[in-house]
Amino acid sequence: MATLQHNITSITTTELLAKGDNVSNIKAITFSNQHASTTAKIDLFLYDVVNNKSFYILKKIKLPKEATLVLGPEDNIVFDNSVNGFSLRAKIDDGAGSPSAVPVDIIINR
Repeated sequence: MATLQHNITSITTTELLAKGDNVSNIKAITFSNQHASTTAKIDLFLYDVVNNKSFYILKKIKLPKEATLVLGPEDNIVFDNSVNGFSLRAKIDDGAGSPSAVPVDIIINR
């Protein structure tokens, strides 16, 4: 069963949806920066496990402190999440030369 709510608190790449989760009709993805004083830098991408390739939906997007970003149907977030498709991953940090973690909540709505 796919997890649709994530609290990201580290700078490692996080798998939001695994290949084969079959979450095919995403209506929206919400990002909420929980930090009181630090901007978050967000990468959101599809990952092709077979070919080890990433396809970016968001790349180095800055989300100000305590702000929210919503991607909706108009943002073309439809993709194949079957066993033959892609996983959905995110990497979040503060964008500094020596990156630090910024806590961001991610909610996938379907």
